[in-house]
Amino acid sequence: PWQVTVASGDGARRLSRALVERAGQSGFTPDFPFPREYQGDYLARRRESGFQLYGAVGVARGDREAYRRQELRNFQLFDAPHVAIITTDEALGEYGAIDCGGYVANFLLAAQANGVATVAQASLAMYPEVLREQLGIGADRRVVCAISFGYADAAHPANSYRTRRADLDAAVRWID
Repeated sequence: PWQVTVASGDGARRLSRALVERAGQSGFTPDFPFPREYQGDYLARRRESGFQLYGAVGVARGDREAYRRQELRNFQLFDAPHVAIITTDEALGEYGAIDCGGYVANFLLAAQANGVATVAQASLAMYPEVLREQLGIGADRRVVCAISFGYADAAHPANSYRTRRADLDAAVRWID
């Protein structure tokens, strides 16, 4: 159910400029609703990851202007030379999006196995109208997410940390 549209070179730069411009306006309407809220462990993990990233790139807690600059890095594709937009058929709804998750996981693993760095991005799905206009994605497709990719800049501070993973027992329940 997935289709992939890849923008590179001038196409990626045009897309990035259009996304940054749109992100400067209020409101967004993704094809799939974003989470209503993050609670408990999900909220704690999200905060931990965010604090790690902000700390690595020198964003002080409470510096809203710096938060916004870092948020816009999403729409600048984190300077990656390529971006893949993952879509599913509109008629498949959430089930199509779930199937796309399997594709995305395999894309990320295959890229890593070949020395290519990736960043899976839900943020680009905030503005499906921009993706449709810039990339010619049909109205019959629903935007699931994006993956920016290229070779990592090992010296960039954002690449200096790794998020902690939950213990197996926090994600798997064993029944004999």
